[in-house]
Amino acid sequence: MTENTQAAAPAQFQRKTIMIKKRLQYHYMALILTSVLLAFIVFGLEAIWTVSKVVNENPYLMPLLDIIKEMAPLFAIKIATYLVIVVIVSAVISHRMAGPIFKFEKSCGTVADGDLTHRVYLRKGDQLTDLQDSFNEMTGAVNEVVKEYEKFRAEAAAAGLKEKAEALSKKITEIMPKFKL
Repeated sequence: MTENTQAAAPAQFQRKTIMIKKRLQYHYMALILTSVLLAFIVFGLEAIWTVSKVVNENPYLMPLLDIIKEMAPLFAIKIATYLVIVVIVSAVISHRMAGPIFKFEKSCGTVADGDLTHRVYLRKGDQLTDLQDSFNEMTGAVNEVVKEYEKFRAEAAAAGLKEKAEALSKKITEIMPKFKL
């Protein structure tokens, strides 16, 4: 179903901005970075504990500690490089979520204003394509209900209930000023 909807989509677009919903993206990036930092800390503490245990049991391995201490700056540089890579990857991952969320927010506003013909088309590879399909099915169904209402209103007006039909139309226009089928 996703591929059918994607095939009907207008020409694909490219987002120019990586940080679309900054607060949301920073939140996800912080979660990912925190979990990676926690993993580094746990692994580092485990490595230090293991090496110190081995050296305590085998004192002739004491020169190994000196070598490890000399390599500490290199380890720090490698860890910093890994963390930069994690930040970049987390920005890309969060972008794949934030873009569709931003698009859905805008689309909900458009539909709330009364444009029941509006549909959401996400980029290939974006997340939330199942939600895209459900959203498009929902707006299509609502649009069909409204078409039936319009047909009924027209029939009611023809049957002598013109004032009630016009009052109902006015009420719909108040609720959704940009209403269109």
